[in-house]
Amino acid sequence: MSQAISSEPSLSNEAETSLESVNTVHPRLSLALSEVLSITPPLWPLQEYVAVNPFLGLTENSFLEARHLLREVRDCELLPSLNFYRSLVAGQKISQADIRFAWDHCCDAHPDLFADFSFAELIARLEPEDDASREQDRDYYTVAELVDHQLYGDWTNHIVNDISRYCAAHYDEGQAAWPSPWKDLSLYAAWRHSAQVSRRMEQLGIPSFRDWARQLPTSPAAAIAQSLSVLQVPHEHWRSFLLCEMFSIGGWASFVKQQSKQPGAAASQKDDLLGLLAIRLAYDAALYQAQDAEFSLPFKTPQPVCSDRHVLSRYLLMVAHETSFRKEICDQLTTAKTQPTGRKSAQLVFCIDVRSEGIRRQLEAVSDEVETFGFAGFFGMPFEYIRLGESNGEPQCPVLLSPSFQVNEALRGGTREKSRQFAHRLGFRKAGRKIRKAFQTSAVACFSFVESIGLWYGGKLLTDSLGLNRSASQASGGDGLLLSFRARTGPDVDAEGANRLSLARKTELATGLLRNLGLTRDFAKIVAFCGHSCSVSNNPYKSALDCGACGGRSGQPNARVAASILNDPEVRTQLGQNGIAIPDDTWFVPAVHNTTIEQIQFFDDQNCPEDHSADLAQLKTWAQEASQLRLEERARQNGTTVNAIVRGSGDWSEIRAEWGLAGNAAFIAAPRSRTQNSDLKGRAFLHSYDAAQDPDGKVLELIMTAPLIVAHWINLQYFASTVDNRAFGSGNKTIHNVVGQIGVLQGNGGDLMTGLPWQSLHDGQNLQHQPLRLLAVIETSRAATQQIIDRHPMLQDLFNNGWMSLVVLEGEQLYRKNSAGEWCAEDRTPPGLESILPHSTAAHSSSSPGAST
Repeated sequence: MSQAISSEPSLSNEAETSLESVNTVHPRLSLALSEVLSITPPLWPLQEYVAVNPFLGLTENSFLEARHLLREVRDCELLPSLNFYRSLVAGQKISQADIRFAWDHCCDAHPDLFADFSFAELIARLEPEDDASREQDRDYYTVAELVDHQLYGDWTNHIVNDISRYCAAHYDEGQAAWPSPWKDLSLYAAWRHSAQVSRRMEQLGIPSFRDWARQLPTSPAAAIAQSLSVLQVPHEHWRSFLLCEMFSIGGWASFVKQQSKQPGAAASQKDDLLGLLAIRLAYDAALYQAQDAEFSLPFKTPQPVCSDRHVLSRYLLMVAHETSFRKEICDQLTTAKTQPTGRKSAQLVFCIDVRSEGIRRQLEAVSDEVETFGFAGFFGMPFEYIRLGESNGEPQCPVLLSPSFQVNEALRGGTREKSRQFAHRLGFRKAGRKIRKAFQTSAVACFSFVESIGLWYGGKLLTDSLGLNRSASQASGGDGLLLSFRARTGPDVDAEGANRLSLARKTELATGLLRNLGLTRDFAKIVAFCGHSCSVSNNPYKSALDCGACGGRSGQPNARVAASILNDPEVRTQLGQNGIAIPDDTWFVPAVHNTTIEQIQFFDDQNCPEDHSADLAQLKTWAQEASQLRLEERARQNGTTVNAIVRGSGDWSEIRAEWGLAGNAAFIAAPRSRTQNSDLKGRAFLHSYDAAQDPDGKVLELIMTAPLIVAHWINLQYFASTVDNRAFGSGNKTIHNVVGQIGVLQGNGGDLMTGLPWQSLHDGQNLQHQPLRLLAVIETSRAATQQIIDRHPMLQDLFNNGWMSLVVLEGEQLYRKNSAGEWCAEDRTPPGLESILPHSTAAHSSSSPGAST
């Protein structure tokens, strides 16, 4: 096919051209590229994997508009199927009153779509016979997809696999034995070098591909302009066509975006996402030129948001499902429990993670002398933790924050010389593991390795398979040390040198923690900061089960730093001068909640004053009782045994050691007295908040712009992975292959997977996560809440465009923010449970939320 020449201004082929400079030469292309890059969500690597809203760049649009935009350019679904909702209606999880409310809501929020959609028609569509959808196919396809469709080829897989192999080599973080020789270059520049020598595309059927790569501009933006010219894409279709190309390698695009935007990224990485798009387009442009002259790209006239009745019915039923859940939650919050007066024996501060709800409830049930709080799991301590024997540290804070100070790990109770010896020991272990890995992966030595060591590994494989492996408490940490041995080390906030925290900085951190937590008086004798972690084996997504507020790591270091600072007598003196008087007999202790086996482990016992030893021992007893009760509760819920749960934490073949944050659906910021009477079934993020202690609303603003946003990200990742696991999840966990220690592939090729594996959402028979958009409930005034929303366009988008719902509890009255941005009184009436379908319908219903009807 002859190459088409664009009449538009061209970009220089000689120099690297950033997106900003593109704007001066080709503003229309610059605008399209900016929108494409902003819509692409980020993806963090496995070692610090955190949940991300996959629709992050689309929240300025309504939910239905975002669905329409995505379905124009990729195969995906944002709405559960009609069969899924039929099963809920048949099971009396959604009432006719809920559906009536949802119908009214949708008519008000989207009058252009629902104006002529009658309630009777909706009810009729709940019958199983009405499964036909007349929604149009995608409007945009990649060249490879079109060629595959017309010629029954496999070019899409060939191109995606080629890009995937290349990105894996370029971004490899130590897994590959032979690193890429162009790793120091930008992604696009390195690919051009590789593509000029690789014969793979030519062998597959694209002639002169190396010559094509050689003549491409050195600037990724210029290369994109050239490819668009070759493909003859009209201007009005640029954005959508480029989105289609980007989402064809959406996993790698998300990862590259995160890498290029992270603090400290090299200058050569800043345009890597643009470079990836240029690479993807270059393949399609080369394939396009290899086709017959009659081949061309079809471009349709853009269509309005889908008004197909089948689609609108599913959206309306999703709103009804959320209405039912909102009534259920709000009904449990309207009566606050009267707190007994007097000083508590123990107070425990947990992460707001939904897995904390169960253990908090059991602790309070074990003893009235225990009070619990919910707070972000990094406890307001955003630091970089430098472990013994390491020169670089790990950020112990949310990924949206940057560490503000450094903390070194030290040997507890040891001299500097002992710490130095311990660090050398760790260094030898690390070097030994590196040598062993090199021996394993060497092209020649790997054969002798198997012959000489294989039998020993066979014995280990046998003991692990028979469940004779070590318990989770004795499992090895990431550095090869037993966790019991690692407990001898800990953060040292008083270390000499540049990293030592000043008294002023310690006081600032302590003040912020206590004021934001709302714990400024009535301190118990023992106050525990309880971070959380998990104990799973052979799970690439382990960091997704650890503390997201700690960057996908254990919250143990943060708890220990917080306790150490608050036990400092000088800090307490300064706090007293700032109006926070901590009793002399209050002692802060660090702890960690192992969410897999529900165990609470306390640290730094040796520092506890002798006159507090009995109090700490009593707290440990209560914690053990609560842990056992929580394990028994989980065993009943999951139809298993306590022993099976504990054994599964160390079983390398266990694919469901714990459910993580499955089930999350609500975020509640209120005093604990509002939720203490309720069994929220591990579905709510619980953040302690007392509006009476926050007259200027600064704490509320922090909660609404940080923890609430993180919870929203988590919620939508679980939502998307449940509704369409193929597009937004990571598929089958049993065939995951870790690539470059970055992420996972499904099998031995394809795009980088992004969301959650299916086994983290479904037990093989039933869903463990219900696809509901997050409900935020805050006990405060409407005026205070509205002022914060007015200051933050991000919050306006989330609440007004249907990405999250908001209810305020003012006094004893609930107010809901409606689609028009107005406050309306919320009906407290418990949800009705009457079924509106014949009983026979249940037999045709499915519990799967999949997009298929």
